[in-house]
Amino acid sequence: MPGLKASRVSGYLWRWWYWCTLPWVAVLLRVLLGGVFVFAGFSKLLLPHAEVVAHIQQYQVLPGWLVSITATFLPWIEVGSGTALLVGFCTTPAALLIAAQLLSFSALMGIVLAVGIAIEDCGCFGNLGLPETPLQVLMRDLIMLVLLLPIIYRQRDALGLDAWSSAPASYEA
Repeated sequence: MPGLKASRVSGYLWRWWYWCTLPWVAVLLRVLLGGVFVFAGFSKLLLPHAEVVAHIQQYQVLPGWLVSITATFLPWIEVGSGTALLVGFCTTPAALLIAAQLLSFSALMGIVLAVGIAIEDCGCFGNLGLPETPLQVLMRDLIMLVLLLPIIYRQRDALGLDAWSSAPASYEA
């Protein structure tokens, strides 16, 4: 029976890899994930700086001097990387930057869960009424990391600005 389970798992992995290679899947995921990061960044930019600082301080992980710097730059990094991914500009670097953000957010949520810091709302989307627990954020971020794989694998697609940067091989002299 172990061979049957292994073949079933390899079948699921093969099916997942097939979906990852389809061009429209990468476009759809690029728009979806880029949109999430643009939305998250803008929701923080609409808040007063002190509220963003308070959201970050509730995690009790960063030193005081780094909290204000993070509150200043994180929303802009989210908006910038999300916009780049959304329009397909520097797609691979934007996807890698988003992956780095997701890994750091996941590590933060893992620390919060391990230490037992009580957080009612992560503040990921500002004060827009989307409260999430650390476990929900961790699960969402890990799913988004997996969804980045087709984007990184495809690198370019016809609907992104990256595709406009080089002429097709048939037009080259």
